[in-house]
Amino acid sequence: MDKPNAINPLAKFLILIVLSVMVFQISDPAYMVLFVAVVIVAKVLTNARSTLTKGVMWFAFAIFLAQVIFNHSGDIAVTILFLDVNWGGIVTGVLIAGRFLALITMSWIFVATTRASDFSSALISSGMPYRFAYLPALAMRFVPVFQVELSAVRDAQVTRGLRLDKSIKGIVRAARYTTMPMLISAMSKVNTLAASMTGRGFGAYPKRTLLKPLRMTVWDILLVISSIVLAVAIIYFSRCYEIDLLVHV
Repeated sequence: MDKPNAINPLAKFLILIVLSVMVFQISDPAYMVLFVAVVIVAKVLTNARSTLTKGVMWFAFAIFLAQVIFNHSGDIAVTILFLDVNWGGIVTGVLIAGRFLALITMSWIFVATTRASDFSSALISSGMPYRFAYLPALAMRFVPVFQVELSAVRDAQVTRGLRLDKSIKGIVRAARYTTMPMLISAMSKVNTLAASMTGRGFGAYPKRTLLKPLRMTVWDILLVISSIVLAVAIIYFSRCYEIDLLVHV
């Protein structure tokens, strides 16, 4: 997260918004699968690691499985034992699970390739009041803090004899006995940070100067425009050139 940015953080944030809106407009499962594959490849190339990767993948699979089991719209695609799998469930499952995976993965890429300080500087350089510009930067800084606190609380609970297995009962027990201590510990750090900012006079002046302003360049603007054009093209093709699978839905 400390690598220098070749693209203005504000431009990357705008691209993230454009692609997020585009994901909800894709109506063809084939385009959704292709887009998710591209996003996952981009995540691997940018080394956007996260401790929640397996959990997110399993949750996306659970979303798809729930649609396959309970959504009976469209023609029957296949019958497995006593379960009829319909095309509507398959298509809806792919779309919803794909949207979930795409949004989470794109957010990971943005956080992994953007410094929190650079993002706040870019927002301030664009004209946003610095009191509000520091909010997303602080949120990005506290993501790894929450991860470290959660790991520490889990280790402490295991040391005290708490069993954290992978069963449903174990997951509920882990959420019950680790979430509250983690939040209390993290909130204490938030209070410390707030007291530190107040002591340094944060918010005492209406404006604040920046050591390294990050303004949008022509290339950044062209990149944002290109992402908008690409998003519109993908939406158009996904709706006008749908695969034959959707005919049965």
